[in-house]
Amino acid sequence: MSATITLHKFGIVPDEEDHQVFTFIFDNPKKLLDGKSVEGTEVSYGGHRWSVVCMRKEERYMGVFLKWKYADGSSAGLVSCKAKYQLTLIHRHDYTQNKVFHSTQKFSSSQSLLGKSKFVAMDSLLELSDGFLDHGGKRVVLELSMSRCSTHFEKTIDTSPSARTRKNASGYYFDTSTFLLGSHKWYLRVYPEKLNANGLPAVYLYLSNKSVGTSIEVNFILNVGEDSTEILAYNFGEGAKFDGFGKTLPEPLYNVAKMKELTVGVDVSAFVVYKVAPLRLRTSGVYAPHVYKEFGSYRSGNFGHSYTGSSLTAAEAFQDQEGNYWKTELVKDVKKMTVIFDKGVHHFPHNKTKLLCWSATLVSRDPERARDLDMECEPIVGYFSNFIDDKGYLMSFPIEISETIPIGLRAVPRFDYQIKHLVRARQQLQENMKSLDDMREMSASRASLSFLDASRDERLNSETTSNSSGLQEKQQMFKSYDSLDALSTGDMMANDEDYGRQFYCDLMRHLANVTINGIEDSPEVYICTARDNFHGTREDVSTESGVTVSDESSLLMEARPSPVDTGKQKEFVTFLMKLLKQRLPLRVSEVLESGSLGTGTGTRSRMDVDLVIFSPDLPSKNQSAWMPCLLEAVKNFLQQHSTNPDPFYPLPPCEDFTVTSYSVQFTCNGLDVDVILTYDWDSDDGGGYIALYGNSTKETTARGRQWYSLASSRLQKKMVADQPNEVKEIIKVVKHWRNCVQWKKVSYRPNSYLISLLVIKAVEETRSFDMKRALQKVAGYVMEPELSLSWSVYYVPEKYPKEWDPPTPLIRDPANPGVNVAESLPYWGQFRAEMLAWIRGMGLSLNGLGSV
Repeated sequence: MSATITLHKFGIVPDEEDHQVFTFIFDNPKKLLDGKSVEGTEVSYGGHRWSVVCMRKEERYMGVFLKWKYADGSSAGLVSCKAKYQLTLIHRHDYTQNKVFHSTQKFSSSQSLLGKSKFVAMDSLLELSDGFLDHGGKRVVLELSMSRCSTHFEKTIDTSPSARTRKNASGYYFDTSTFLLGSHKWYLRVYPEKLNANGLPAVYLYLSNKSVGTSIEVNFILNVGEDSTEILAYNFGEGAKFDGFGKTLPEPLYNVAKMKELTVGVDVSAFVVYKVAPLRLRTSGVYAPHVYKEFGSYRSGNFGHSYTGSSLTAAEAFQDQEGNYWKTELVKDVKKMTVIFDKGVHHFPHNKTKLLCWSATLVSRDPERARDLDMECEPIVGYFSNFIDDKGYLMSFPIEISETIPIGLRAVPRFDYQIKHLVRARQQLQENMKSLDDMREMSASRASLSFLDASRDERLNSETTSNSSGLQEKQQMFKSYDSLDALSTGDMMANDEDYGRQFYCDLMRHLANVTINGIEDSPEVYICTARDNFHGTREDVSTESGVTVSDESSLLMEARPSPVDTGKQKEFVTFLMKLLKQRLPLRVSEVLESGSLGTGTGTRSRMDVDLVIFSPDLPSKNQSAWMPCLLEAVKNFLQQHSTNPDPFYPLPPCEDFTVTSYSVQFTCNGLDVDVILTYDWDSDDGGGYIALYGNSTKETTARGRQWYSLASSRLQKKMVADQPNEVKEIIKVVKHWRNCVQWKKVSYRPNSYLISLLVIKAVEETRSFDMKRALQKVAGYVMEPELSLSWSVYYVPEKYPKEWDPPTPLIRDPANPGVNVAESLPYWGQFRAEMLAWIRGMGLSLNGLGSV
């Protein structure tokens, strides 16, 4: 039996990111041992086709990848797609043991297959006791979650005088080649000088092919040269007034008369397809409360009261976003209006089965005389293939046939009804989202797999099964989910009350102590664990005398952490983040995973993580007055969860709980954890980074600037995490050296963010990933008494002038113009001495590439 990855079900999460979840059954994963890759069922998202691919990597691991399947070869080099996705291997018994890989990546013709090579060890995957295989040892469950899908198309066109051959009433124009999105072809049209717009440039997005029965809502930004439009929204296709939609730019192009080429592009951020399937009804008209009629043909007067019955006529087939044809027809001899949805003339390639979720609305053509009607049941999930379901699926409406009169084949869609119905359908799906975790476990359990087998048998007999019985089965299934969810929800509410009451009692007690005794200015504390005392394999750690430049590979191998340890720590951190977000009695907008684990720069000598809690409930200023009390309450909260584990969030035993000026520190599972709280400037009332930068540049004390530095953690993490792997490897080497040095005081130890910025700037200026040159450059920075470094990645430094005291060394934080990262190290003397000894011990010089 060959290995297959089959789509089992999918769900739409009604959020702003258009989040969709696809669940796959991976049959016979042992076939991966034969060395062949396995590709799953195609799914559609964001106007593109995707598939999950599993393959064996390095003999010991299974790699899992997301494949972007772009079908138009002529435009493949001009189109790219960026998507946020998560691939999950479901654990059968404990969802906290799931294997998870998540990323936001750019897919292109040169990089269409992206993912995780060492996703899970083959031994763990195929070992029944490890919990991933089902009880029969034949299946595992994979889950793909996708959101924030955007498409970019860019084309440079020839605009020389000889190419100006197309012209209309608006002036001469240029069309790009077509590109593919949602199985439809699109192109851009640009007017360098539009005559009826005072000679300003204009650009438009066009739907190339006519779309019958389909309306496509697109949100997009058009680009001409270096100028861009705002976000535009338009419904293309059926019922659209124009085939193209665009914008006239406010500024003219430079020297347009002599311009020889021009780059135009489009960024599509949202892509939604609506189906408009008109029906033909033949009835003798009678007046009734609903009165569905052809738009514009209503006449006043009395309609006859005789009814002669209805007859079925051939309905036009319509296409979906993948170009497949479907049809809807009326059912004969029924009292209520009932429509059958069928595959029509659609033939599925390679006997693949298609899983669809749909709903229908009967749209009124005259809102003053009749209202639109939704079908009576919830959105329907149906399977279609060449050998299943010859009779389609039934949809009934709360209206009798006698209440309708004929309408025309040509229907002008009312987009407000369609959008309203889509929102309503998503709201209905959202009502079941509370049981999503239970549904995941069910889909990965014996009950789910037996249900899958049973559902296949039921579908084969669906010809004789009525629509009402199918609804009862779905209701029974959801009841089982609801019962599980109700059990967990009741316990969670009780626990939340206990922990919340204790949290605020601790907070008030500490506030009272502060009021009576004042605030003690606690010094910065750093937890010194056994991992911090690591001295490597060399006798003279401080000078690294046993390592030469030729040993670059040895430096990397000794610095790199164990992938097994990193994987376990990642799983623990993911679990801890859920605990903080779900149980901490604050409104938490995000728990950010930063530090060496979050940025991918951990070392074998020490692994740490900073969990930054962003909350709009916290004050944005005067943190020194209230933060110590809040940190004490958070420390007690974590200690309680460690000593008395929550049944739904069982925290393993932790130790060394300490409160510093800025964080709660503790050690758990061999991982040093810092929990930090900060105001969320990116919240609705926060003012964003502009307000954050304005306040930080006005701050006059180093301690005050540190609070604004913590609020910039998102961009600080992004600055390091987005670096190439070669840069991260050099950062690991320097951090590993730092961990091996015997620092005279904790405050003399340079922090990881300072080291990361020094390495990043060194690689930027040397324009090379060569480790020898980078380390020399870093050492040069450290030894420079008047060091001054800055970036213009997230802001323009000149827009935020600031005088620093002392003025040097200066390493201006690329994430916040009001923060000098260099002042986090109060004394540079030992840092310079140890760095000089290390560089000389490796046979390098500061002034060149030769030996000292």
